[in-house]
Amino acid sequence: MNIVIETGLRVLGLFYVLSGVLVVRSLAVSAMADTAYAAIMGAPPHPAARAREIWLAAGSVLIGAGGLALVLRLDVAAVLFVLGALQQMVYLAIVAPRFLDPHDTPDGAGRAKTWQAAFVYLVVTILVVAAAKAGVLRPWQEMPVWLLAAAGLALVLGMAWTVRALRVRGFTSKADET
Repeated sequence: MNIVIETGLRVLGLFYVLSGVLVVRSLAVSAMADTAYAAIMGAPPHPAARAREIWLAAGSVLIGAGGLALVLRLDVAAVLFVLGALQQMVYLAIVAPRFLDPHDTPDGAGRAKTWQAAFVYLVVTILVVAAAKAGVLRPWQEMPVWLLAAAGLALVLGMAWTVRALRVRGFTSKADET
């Protein structure tokens, strides 16, 4: 039974690692499209669009990091998943409706799917926290140093790729270049 639970947790972790990567990639493509549209229209994108992209990219890195910790069955996965869930809920309940949506109205169907994904992530977060409490996840201090170093390097490279992807794909503003 334990092997089934461990494998299930690792599969969920891998899903969220891949999700983080795919979301950052789609954000980079979206940023490129926004920049092209702004160039055609002769006006820069509204700062709300930039803020939304940065918020979502940061959340994607956090979710990917939680997924990586879950693949390795590290107890810090519980903390990372809780932070990821909080980030999503704060975005959906406070940041987006109050500060971003008035300037950059989202697609209604897309927002509904985002709420659904956030709810699923919240359920998975509860499962990850329960697994940590049950001792299924291991303390990071018990992991081999080389494995922690490799995971740390993967996270640093992922963050660098995220920043580069958003900058290279036309996400910089004239203010950023000066």
